[in-house]
Amino acid sequence: MGVGPSYSTNDYELVIKSSKELEYFLEEEFHAKGKGLHEKISSVQSDLPDSLCKRIRFLATIRNKLIHERGFDAIPDRSAFIASFESSKQELVTIIKARNSNSSCVIC
Repeated sequence: MGVGPSYSTNDYELVIKSSKELEYFLEEEFHAKGKGLHEKISSVQSDLPDSLCKRIRFLATIRNKLIHERGFDAIPDRSAFIASFESSKQELVTIIKARNSNSSCVIC
């Protein structure tokens, strides 16, 4: 198995940075609107596969629980969280590249 990106050992930092990364793609590339990741994904869910929306909602739910719920102090399955983040990010990048390559821009 190859060496992947380095992730914080702090679960709070991991969920916040992961959420910010996904929010960036959704806002910049899909013009998502809303206060949090759940609202942003809802605003663009018709443009994305259901499986991707479900993965991003899973990440948002873990983030929200970690931030807001007393006694929920760690990601239950870090490797599953990281795998969901990586696959979500990669799928967003793939969709963005496909959209950009199908652009009808003549001057680009």
